[in-house]
Amino acid sequence: MKKRSFKKKNTFIILIWLFFSWSVIYPIDYSVKQLTQREKEEILKKGYSLRLKEVKGSPWPELILKTFINAKPEEACAVFFAYDEHKDFIPDLKISKPLRYHSPTELDLYFVLNIPWPLKDSHYITYNKLEKNGEGGYRIVWKMVKSDSAKDSYGGIEFIPYEGKTLLVYKNLSIPKHKIAKLFKGKMLKKAIKTVFAIVKRVELIKKEKPEKLRNYMERLRGALKGEYIYKEILKNE
Repeated sequence: MKKRSFKKKNTFIILIWLFFSWSVIYPIDYSVKQLTQREKEEILKKGYSLRLKEVKGSPWPELILKTFINAKPEEACAVFFAYDEHKDFIPDLKISKPLRYHSPTELDLYFVLNIPWPLKDSHYITYNKLEKNGEGGYRIVWKMVKSDSAKDSYGGIEFIPYEGKTLLVYKNLSIPKHKIAKLFKGKMLKKAIKTVFAIVKRVELIKKEKPEKLRNYMERLRGALKGEYIYKEILKNE
């Protein structure tokens, strides 16, 4: 009986860690792109606006987080599009690498999330798609293909021009296999916020301190949107 209880506890902890990975965000509705006066005040006061929505069948809610980022939409998306470097700035992400192509803007990615001892690392694969939204903005959407911890997860992150700034919209839903995971809701929200600000910090750091690297990222982004398979060499060497 004790072994069974320990196994369940391990599963719930892994699900929490998985939530903060890139496989947990899903496509953004146009209705969330604009800021209400309340959201603007929240961002001014604490740096972000957070909205939660209960989802039938999921112990964790849908999460929509909005904040501003000091970079142009193309710059921000270009940094984020460097999928193989996610492990360098996303908390607890151990491996992030392209796995296979579907098209120049669509790839499957493989991730390994570091889980503290004595638990095992979490492994998962996501399908990812880069898009321009036609309004000067960029989005990347993805959906879980395979995971050893979650029933389903899908999401999206968008960088949108907004009143002379760039609005980052992060929409997130993860559906764990066990309803008892709702006990970890508070920790999940804190970690999700931490992950978003890791993205913001990375983009702003690259823009401010590594202009040559930023130019390279933007060339790769533009190349992919023109039909180039920019990860071809990386995949060839795997």
